[in-house]
Amino acid sequence: MSNNFVPITPQQIRSRRVKVFGLMFVSTLLATFKWVSVIPSDAGFITRFLMIVLFMLTFGWIALFFWSSIFGFFELWRKKNVPGIAWPEKGRELTSKTAILMPVYNESPLSVFANLLAMAQSLENTGAHQKFDIFVLSDTTTPKVWVQEEQMWLETMSLMPDGMKIYYRRRPMNIARKSGNIEDFCNKWGSLYDYMIVLDADSLLEGETIVTMAALMEENPQTGIIQAPPMCVNRHSLFARIQQFAGKVYGPIVSAGLAYWQIGDSNYWGHNAVIRVKAFMECCKLPVLSGRAPFGGHILSHDFVEAALIRRGGWLAWLLPELKGSFEECPPSMIDFAIRDRRWCQGNMQHIKVLISKGLHPISRIHFIIGIMSYLSSPLWLCFLLVGLCVALGRNIFPTEYFPTTYTLFPNWPIFDAIGVISLFVFSIFMLIFPKILGLIIYLKQNKPQDIGGRLGAIKSTLAEIIFSALSAPIMMMFQSKFVFDIFAGNDAGWKTQNRDETGTSWKEAGRRHFWHTLLGIVTSLVVWKYAHELFWWMLPITLGLMLSIPVSVFSSREKLGVSAQKHKFFIIPEEINLPEILKTALKIKQEFAAFEQVHYGVENVVKDSRLNALHILMLPINGPAPDFGAKTFESAKIKLENYLNHHIEMELSREEEISLLYAADVLKKANLMFQLEGQN
Repeated sequence: MSNNFVPITPQQIRSRRVKVFGLMFVSTLLATFKWVSVIPSDAGFITRFLMIVLFMLTFGWIALFFWSSIFGFFELWRKKNVPGIAWPEKGRELTSKTAILMPVYNESPLSVFANLLAMAQSLENTGAHQKFDIFVLSDTTTPKVWVQEEQMWLETMSLMPDGMKIYYRRRPMNIARKSGNIEDFCNKWGSLYDYMIVLDADSLLEGETIVTMAALMEENPQTGIIQAPPMCVNRHSLFARIQQFAGKVYGPIVSAGLAYWQIGDSNYWGHNAVIRVKAFMECCKLPVLSGRAPFGGHILSHDFVEAALIRRGGWLAWLLPELKGSFEECPPSMIDFAIRDRRWCQGNMQHIKVLISKGLHPISRIHFIIGIMSYLSSPLWLCFLLVGLCVALGRNIFPTEYFPTTYTLFPNWPIFDAIGVISLFVFSIFMLIFPKILGLIIYLKQNKPQDIGGRLGAIKSTLAEIIFSALSAPIMMMFQSKFVFDIFAGNDAGWKTQNRDETGTSWKEAGRRHFWHTLLGIVTSLVVWKYAHELFWWMLPITLGLMLSIPVSVFSSREKLGVSAQKHKFFIIPEEINLPEILKTALKIKQEFAAFEQVHYGVENVVKDSRLNALHILMLPINGPAPDFGAKTFESAKIKLENYLNHHIEMELSREEEISLLYAADVLKKANLMFQLEGQN
């Protein structure tokens, strides 16, 4: 056993969980008792029941986040590593073989291959690069992106370190999306590798981190998954900079808090994690849920389910905040964030069916409940606000009769504890904000002032982030509430490519997305001002965010405002002052690859470039059988190609026509020969 191993007993693990969840339940129970006492005494039974249940659920969610963060703070303050897992000795040689998997779906090939090459070069610096191979697993459906992927693969192969390979495969049918993509890899090549490191299209992992992850798996043979918490970098829009800063300041205590009580029963976040291939192949044959989407079909949020299945199979799953050098990028705008959230919401709602599966570990069920509640909390919060607002409006529009018509000795005097309501409100706000203050304390403790824009810069950035969160929280509440209602109404989100460009949100787009948010904020403010004036100022943090949703969304998406914030020492993280070597390398490679961004990709490129033509035709049998687009589509495409070759008429191919030509090996080979002969004449 490694000298770095810190043992922990099952009793100690149980004690940690009792502390976190016990404090959550006790604080929720005490707050609920107080809430029961402050509800107006003249409220009806149904109203009281709804107000109590909704309060308990929303406050319980806040309490879990609060207490988990408290324990995470103390773990970071004392610099304690997660116990129960053996850390490898530095400098040990790897005996295993690991595949680095990059599943892509219509992503920018230039960025994808630049990041992969940067990781390969970082691995070369460790001297262990020959123990790793890279696989680009494409589910791309856009023909021009498909061709560009092959072009970038061709260029990247020639730049790879000696002894390290990069492979490329494209599926013609993206069955089960990312989870099906990984499953396909395991079925075809999984037996060649001990472990696989799963990435997202924007993932970056330092070579040292990758080697450590593989060594951890070797040192801990009962481990199935190790998750390295990714940190957001490389974005410049104001919204993204705020998210990067929040992730850097608050993320560590959240991760440490989760690791404190999860120990070997942690979750998997779908990327920047290492998985034992044997465990995955034995346990992770994902079910196709009965019924139609959104609740039926292939599981969108497959990562939670894969972690639960691996844990059910007897393997351990770890979240290790100690693993640094794990990076990703966050969405550049509020609308892009919401679009991604819509898919995650549907995936988490599907977990309602998975939750009752047999044999799952109790902590895996808790993970599912937390994931489900992370989205249900928004409509619950909305319903809680609506019920409270209706009670207040009802009391003002229909005043209580203190002396009813029937004879009574005493008046019907309603009891309402305004001080109690205010104290609960203040306490709830404290539980939301205090973990952020703790995160700031750790941030100031762990970083030099010059690396974070100065201590004053970090403090004012935290205050600005709290204000922005207060403005955006009701907007995200409305987004997520609509997502949940849409899902329960049977509307499928599908699977769309994420926008990773910082082009900014237009006023037209913001108006379309936030029109109802703005209208709701204005109408609510007017109604409350007229009929329940005493509530106006208490409701303002919610109504103001809704009324300002359009400008908040537009301005926060602007890259210029993000750059301006950086100049004024707002939202600065150490990784942009002292840029990690792998980020420098990736940026340099992207600049070197920039010439390939200008090429007109598609059939025309395959016809002109003999090297790419040969590679593309060679790869067709590996990619699988061609989809059937029909003879009419193919004939039309061939005519356009012939006109291009013989008469130099520009090809205007539909997506189906272009794909049909890209699968026609004989046609492409003949077209390339004709193009070369014409060039010689």
